[in-house]
Amino acid sequence: MSRPVSLFSGYSQRENRTTNYCLLLLKMLYEENPKFLAEVMSAFVGEDLSEHIGVKFRQQERKDSSVPDGLILQPAFTIYIETKNWDWFYQDQLEQHLQALDRENTGLKVLIALANFESIDREKFAPVHKLCAEQYRNSIVFKEVSFEDFVLALEHPPLPKNLADAVADFRSYLDEQNLLPSWQRLLDVVNCAGIPDDVLVGNVYMCPATGGAYNHQRCKFFGMYRNKRIEQVALIEGMVDVEAPGNASLKWQNVPGSKGEMETRAAAKVQNLRPDAYPTRVFLLGPLYGTNCQKDSPGGMQTSKQYFDVGSLKADNAEQLADVLSDKTWSQIRGL
Repeated sequence: MSRPVSLFSGYSQRENRTTNYCLLLLKMLYEENPKFLAEVMSAFVGEDLSEHIGVKFRQQERKDSSVPDGLILQPAFTIYIETKNWDWFYQDQLEQHLQALDRENTGLKVLIALANFESIDREKFAPVHKLCAEQYRNSIVFKEVSFEDFVLALEHPPLPKNLADAVADFRSYLDEQNLLPSWQRLLDVVNCAGIPDDVLVGNVYMCPATGGAYNHQRCKFFGMYRNKRIEQVALIEGMVDVEAPGNASLKWQNVPGSKGEMETRAAAKVQNLRPDAYPTRVFLLGPLYGTNCQKDSPGGMQTSKQYFDVGSLKADNAEQLADVLSDKTWSQIRGL
């Protein structure tokens, strides 16, 4: 059932809530200034939409045999948005959207596939682009847009403070929902002084599956801390909560692989290293690489974990990251 866009959407499904928030931001931009919406949508479509969005006021413009003194018009345009939390789409669903768009009134017609595109081969959309070009004779524009591209476009116009704050809150929401690729820049440094064997022998990090200090945000890399330094670095392959024997749930994964296989691996790690310790949160780690990144401030690590943005280091894998971090201090890393 169709619903109006609202600050209090009432949707229970995450995809529907996210779509509502996306539309709400676009609505707020339009209500503030139609030019803001035109700039954002132009960034998606790749062409200037300023002539399509907003009411136009003209004088002495010839219309066939008539030349009215004044003219107020609203060009027609229709934009469909299909939102997915993951980077997959049903071909049939997109084709049905194209068919419905084709039946809309004349004017600009756009279909946007909005998702967190992390691993999908964009060539999979080639049949949709072909349909737009051949069957619909380029009367419909199809674009795939990532959430990162979406929020970057929202941040581009010089917005007033209330809208800029709303966009910042929206970015935080997308990040919390793992819909932005910011996790790919993050190193999760964890104090492992009391449990080094879990990491060094078991090739995992484990902690209680609870909130608070044990509630880790998604990161690409894991850093083992003890003796005032990061000693080891590894790629985090995935995080699994093992609630009880035979009851494991994958929270997120950073590498290709079977969800069931990761859950089975995590359950086996708990059984071998901490029998009957439930519920346990398991970080499945890739190969460990030694490094020597010193904490140069006084005292030890005051919290159980710290996050470092290592995107500027341009490390594609854990081995490269360990090499770059070696002989650097925490202050140097934070200053990059």
